[in-house]
Order: sequence, then C-alpha cells, then structure tokens
Amino acid sequence: MRDTEQTVLELCFGDVAIASYCRRQGKRWLGLDVNDTFVENAVRRGFEARKEDISQADVFPACELCIMMGSLYHFKAHLPDLFCRIKTASARWIISEPVKNWTHASNPWLSLLARKGTRVGACEETFRFDERSLVSVLDELKISVGFNYRIVSVSRDMIVEVVWLN
Repeated sequence: MRDTEQTVLELCFGDVAIASYCRRQGKRWLGLDVNDTFVENAVRRGFEARKEDISQADVFPACELCIMMGSLYHFKAHLPDLFCRIKTASARWIISEPVKNWTHASNPWLSLLARKGTRVGACEETFRFDERSLVSVLDELKISVGFNYRIVSVSRDMIVEVVWLN
C-alpha cells in the first residue's frame, strides 16, 4: 500500500460503514473479508475490497490503522499469530468485540439461532468472548506479542485500542 499514514485496513468488514466514513475523511480504506457477497457489495459501491481468508493470510497490507469488528472470536485458536501479523502491518489496531450477546442467552433456542447465524465456515462456533475472557486474552498476549491496550468502552461490545510496542 502506498501511503500508510492515510490507510485504514478493515479485516472481516461485513458492511461498508467504516469505508464510507473513511471516504468522507479522505482516508484510504481497504477491506478484506472471506464472504463473496460483502466483497462484491463493497466493490460495487466503489470501495477497494478483496476476498481473503484472514486465517490463511501470511501478511496483511501495511496501514496506519487496522480495524476488526465483531470477528475476533473466529480466530480464538490462532490469536497469537493473528496479533503478530497485524502488528507487522499496522501502527495500531481497534477491536470491537461483542461481549454480551445472544449466544450466551438463557433461552436455548435463542442461543442456538445466534450461533447458527454467526458462523462463517461449516463448523458451528460455540465460543464467544465475554468481558473477562477478552481482557484475559489481551493480558496474556500483551507481553508475548508486545503491545499496550486501552479499553475505550464497554456496552454490548468492548472497544479496545491496541498500540504496538517496538
């Protein structure tokens, strides 16, 4: 990528809300997602988007800021590697991850529907972060990967800013 100081990389972007904001701010946005429909929609609307399986990507394009919204749980088994690859590509990373969601609902039917509706691959994903487990993962990885983080807000989602250490 050309000018990393003006570039936002959004992983698992889904919709183009962040892309639209970046366009209004004069920032270059690049979205990577495994879903054909999301990528086609973004391209049709004039955004730079590519189909890519984040878990299989060796490297990510260089950027000022990386964003991931509502998708970190998909990579639970590979978080150290994901964090290292994002660290190599970006100056900082914003994570917005649901910590209160319907997959934890006491109603088993709602929980089942939520799990089925949010899976990406063929396998049902039962794991979801809550506040405690997300903070625990961040605390565990910050030493080995080399970053500091700050919790920006917590409601349904926890928004976290990750700043890499040299």
